[in-house]
Amino acid sequence: MFRSSSFVQRLKEVTKLSGFVATSFSALVGAGLSISWQQPAIANEPSFSAGFARESITPDVNDAKHPIWIAGFGQKRQARSVHDNLFASAIAISDGTRRGVMLALDVIGFMYNDIADIREVVQKELNLDFVIVSSTHTHEGPDLIGIWGPSFFKTGVDAQYLQLVKQQSLKAIRTAVARLEPVRIQRMELTNVGADVVVDTRMPQVFDNNVRVLHFRGSNDNQTKGMLVTWANHPEVLWNANTAITSDFVHYVRDGIENGIRYDATTLHPGLGGQVVYINGAVGGLMTTLDSTPVVDSFLHQTLVTPSFEKARTVGYRVADAVLTGISNGQETDLSGSTLSWTSKSLLLPVDNIKFRAAALLKIIRRKFEAGFKTRSEVGLLRLGDTWIGTIPGELYPEIANGGIETPAEGDFKLSTPVEVPPLRQSMKGQMNMLLCLTNDQIGYIVPRSQWDEKAPFAYGEKSAPYGEENSLGPNTAPMIHKALTEIFTAAETNE
Repeated sequence: MFRSSSFVQRLKEVTKLSGFVATSFSALVGAGLSISWQQPAIANEPSFSAGFARESITPDVNDAKHPIWIAGFGQKRQARSVHDNLFASAIAISDGTRRGVMLALDVIGFMYNDIADIREVVQKELNLDFVIVSSTHTHEGPDLIGIWGPSFFKTGVDAQYLQLVKQQSLKAIRTAVARLEPVRIQRMELTNVGADVVVDTRMPQVFDNNVRVLHFRGSNDNQTKGMLVTWANHPEVLWNANTAITSDFVHYVRDGIENGIRYDATTLHPGLGGQVVYINGAVGGLMTTLDSTPVVDSFLHQTLVTPSFEKARTVGYRVADAVLTGISNGQETDLSGSTLSWTSKSLLLPVDNIKFRAAALLKIIRRKFEAGFKTRSEVGLLRLGDTWIGTIPGELYPEIANGGIETPAEGDFKLSTPVEVPPLRQSMKGQMNMLLCLTNDQIGYIVPRSQWDEKAPFAYGEKSAPYGEENSLGPNTAPMIHKALTEIFTAAETNE
């Protein structure tokens, strides 16, 4: 991975001026595959603390010297206004012995080398056992990957904005840790939420529609301090003509849960306060609300089709309302167990995608190759009480998570049996099993090998190649990710 030592030093100097002391920690694991395992702490009673913080990472769209290019569709889409602020949202968690932070950024993706910079500044300084960084994957925010700039040959990443994101991430992490307080944690899984607003644009039709929630309440007052909410859908309801910075439907998920389901002066469902951290699930395939997808707003008694903020609000409120209703109906369960442990594996993934190789060599994408055309990434498992949380560095196809991989005869590798089996969630042994995608990296789509389909004739009667392959590292990615995570899950079960 590309590591900018000068950039890390600049971050340290900036934060030192603010009264913080930044200390570097040891280099990330070496080449090849490695595993780190931390034995869970054991206690008679579950005893956790949590802290929440949120810092703005909204860009300045009026600086002519630093144009902001919106990521997610094509090139040359410059941001002209701001609809809602983008955030770095942090959850700090501790069991009294170990502690760590989960951070969600309102960006399309945040790469491994940039996450390493953040870890290097804060991990030892704050005595953190883990720093997990996810992206909400908004397609209406600044490009931090590089391929959505003013042209195919010029990066879309503005260095000044990238530095802002890192500085504000550090601030959010520090503040969340400073706010640690005793909490009661509850979990809740809601099935098949928003099935009418999400489509799978590729066969087979497999979804990851369950909403999974961790609800953190103050131990003394039982008030909501914050939540972790996961669902699976591309935040691109505004589609490709929008030039206003926004986190898309994610904004309305968070706002709806925190402040209530509101239409002008009418509140349909009161909010719970606190801070909601949203992270996406298995969005590959891809899971989306198309510009032609009809979305029914039951309050307005309208069917919304054309991309708009009203349509994004309806999608976001669908998730928020499900969460609020589930809580009010008593569907939450107290977290059991006292485990807090983090396990990770470092991977060297082959980059077979010729466009990605060229973009990296031309420094449009800021990645460095190791051992030929390979790039470093990471998978992991966070165990929090009886909940297992797997981390995946890209856009996982739901069939790898939940089952349903097919072996079409037209697939490029002519496989008769799937490679990525059993499904990841079948190997997870938590009472609730979350998969956080676009976490600790963004490597693109993670496509089942048996469904890889670049060459004609194409599967399912399609006349052209499907979209996922062109934005994937290659056909070896999914088997390697699946194997590494399955090994982690098996080891975790053995060490219980």
